[in-house]
Amino acid sequence: MYPSRYILRFDDIAPGMAWSKFLPLKEELENLGVKSVLGVVPECLDQKLNVEDNEEQFFDYIRHWMDFGDAILQHGTHHLYSTSNSGILKINNNSEFAGLSYEEQYELIKKGKAILQKQNCWQPYFMAPSHSFDAITLKALAKLNFVSISDGYGFSPYISNGIIHVPQLLSKPYKFIPGISTVCIHVNNMSEHEIQTLIDFVKNNKHRFVDYKRVVDDKSMISNNSSLRVLIGLAIRLFRFFRSI
Repeated sequence: MYPSRYILRFDDIAPGMAWSKFLPLKEELENLGVKSVLGVVPECLDQKLNVEDNEEQFFDYIRHWMDFGDAILQHGTHHLYSTSNSGILKINNNSEFAGLSYEEQYELIKKGKAILQKQNCWQPYFMAPSHSFDAITLKALAKLNFVSISDGYGFSPYISNGIIHVPQLLSKPYKFIPGISTVCIHVNNMSEHEIQTLIDFVKNNKHRFVDYKRVVDDKSMISNNSSLRVLIGLAIRLFRFFRSI
């Protein structure tokens, strides 16, 4: 197992996000040379993500961050839930995709892709809202020329249904986690203290943060240990269950 490395992932990048929190944080990360994963909602219809005034130059920011080297991941299409299906990972009982037919999923993902392509900021990476997707989602993604998804259980990337999965286990960084740890951040819900704690961790460990795109491209990192993934998935679900009671 290779040494502990981190990927910094930001969910819910949308025109009405908490810009007053995100922009200073993003500037700090760029000054440190740390590249991020940005989950961009192509056409946000989820009112819960509108916490500040809409940024009219939204896609200008996305293109700037793409030029910096951040990975742009299509974060669903509308970020609206249409089913109560928890998908493959069994994390949340709501989904924009899982449980829908192949035709429905394909057309929905295709619409989001077209929006990002029109704005010249599509990359072949995906991130499902609420971590909920199924085998049909993966089939549609492969057909639409996506190559990876930021989700799954494990400490190493793996391939399922033709899509590279870069596992996502954590909501904050922990030391001594083996392999690749994708840290999932929701800036809209963060306090100033939590943001500063994250910045301090990155400053002290910036040499351990890696580029998502390079991880996807490095086939030597791919693991075929499905038994370990099952055990990790079970442990994570048990941890979340006991934490909620």
